[in-house]
Amino acid sequence: MKPFRPQAGLAAPVCEASGLQLREPDLLLYSGPADPGFRALMTIRASTDGGTTWRPAYTVDGLPAVYSDLVRVDPGTVGLLYETGDFGAYETITFRRVPVTEVT
Repeated sequence: MKPFRPQAGLAAPVCEASGLQLREPDLLLYSGPADPGFRALMTIRASTDGGTTWRPAYTVDGLPAVYSDLVRVDPGTVGLLYETGDFGAYETITFRRVPVTEVT
C-alpha cells in the first residue's frame, strides 16, 4: 500500500467523497462532485494503476450533489448513494446503479 498523497488530477470542492477498490476487474473507483468551485456534477472516476492516473470522469448527475458512497452491487455493477437536488444538494438522497463498463 502506498502512502496517502493529494491527487492533483481529481478536481473537487471541499466535500466528502468515496473510494472503492474492485477486483475482477482490478479498479480503484472514486466518486464525488467534480466542479471545483461548487458542490455539483457527481462523477465516478476509475484508475487501473492504484490511483497514480485516472480515466476521464463518468458523469452520474449534473445537478448540485454532495456526500457520496460507493458499493459493489454485483460483478458488473456498482451502486452510488449521494445527496442531490434540483436547487440544492441537500434535497434528497439518491441511489444509482452504474455498470462497471461505463466507468472504464
